[in-house]
Amino acid sequence: MNHTSFLPFPSISTLQVRSYLQLLTHTISLIFLCPCTAVNVIKNIVIWTKKSKTKKNATAIDESKVDWKQLDDLGLSRERLEQGGELEKMLNWQKTNLVTIAVPIGDTTIYTEARLAFRTDDNGNIGLAIHPLRKEPQLDFPYMGYKFSPEEKEALLATGNLGKTIEVTPKNAEPFSAYVSIDPQTNEIIALRADRVNIPKEIKGVTLSDAQYKDLVEGKAVKVEGMTAKSGKTFDATLQVNAERKGIEFIFDNNRGFKERQQQTQQQGVPHKLCGLELSDKQREALDSGRTLYLKNMVDKQGQPFNAYVRMDKEQNRPRFYKWNPDKKQETGKERVVTVAEEHKTQVAVNNHGKTNEATKNVKEPLKTGQTQPTAEQKQKQDENKRKKSRGRKM
Repeated sequence: MNHTSFLPFPSISTLQVRSYLQLLTHTISLIFLCPCTAVNVIKNIVIWTKKSKTKKNATAIDESKVDWKQLDDLGLSRERLEQGGELEKMLNWQKTNLVTIAVPIGDTTIYTEARLAFRTDDNGNIGLAIHPLRKEPQLDFPYMGYKFSPEEKEALLATGNLGKTIEVTPKNAEPFSAYVSIDPQTNEIIALRADRVNIPKEIKGVTLSDAQYKDLVEGKAVKVEGMTAKSGKTFDATLQVNAERKGIEFIFDNNRGFKERQQQTQQQGVPHKLCGLELSDKQREALDSGRTLYLKNMVDKQGQPFNAYVRMDKEQNRPRFYKWNPDKKQETGKERVVTVAEEHKTQVAVNNHGKTNEATKNVKEPLKTGQTQPTAEQKQKQDENKRKKSRGRKM
């Protein structure tokens, strides 16, 4: 369950919607009074709707204007981003989630993680913006000419949001008032111009009080109760403007601080360690790109090693374990998905999932690597347990 979501600010003006509704009401009246005129008005509505859609789609990036070699230089490809669902975000001026990139330095290549986005330069050319993962937010240094106080640093680290607007001054640009937040994926400090934010008076069916609206505009966290979800269910949440999301953030679990929510966000994607096996940068990159790897010496919950084919499930954002290579068709012509390699199937079923069969019934100790039958010692204990139960049974 996600603990935060956000409400994007509307891109269609209220005036446009009102004009459309007035035109539609007028058309309904004309249907009864003058059908011919009504037909012409309906045609105009269709044309207006098509123009609106075209205008909306025009904000997306024209793929033909993108220099795809920029991705190749980072060890990425258009196909890999498309497969992971990240390309669509980039073509709509959004940032990707964290992806693994390869940075060549001399004769070596450094693998790191970053969020990517397309941006335009002063000449209108589309370039690649790289937002690398930082160990921690750089709060001890001036940000766009603004120096954070100890209290402001504490607020950013505790909630991820500054909780107020401040005046920042970009290089070679005029100062402006901004909301400030921390990107939970990269630890980058993000500023959002306050004059470009239009906070609605009504959110999810609840009209904000004057005090709530004022606090929200100022950047403070506001508790709102009785909102209605799309499913029709009511819910409560804390709302706050989030600069990184460019919208209003919904925080559902106030007991979990920003650090905890951030750790959950950064754990998405390919893990650094899988069942006790430390993955190399190349292995993580391969799994992230959708490839299947055969990994050896992973360790189950009982501390026993096992091997398996592994591939990332992009929809559920988790690794999947396979008995056979899922990229190759089996004799049945269908992909057979099981837990692990055959020689470790019984071991992992017993040790990790608490399952058993007739042979391993009543075996208390963890099974060893590749074990499917009890050892002589375990068999002896099984027989002793059976005899004890038999003697204690009343007729």
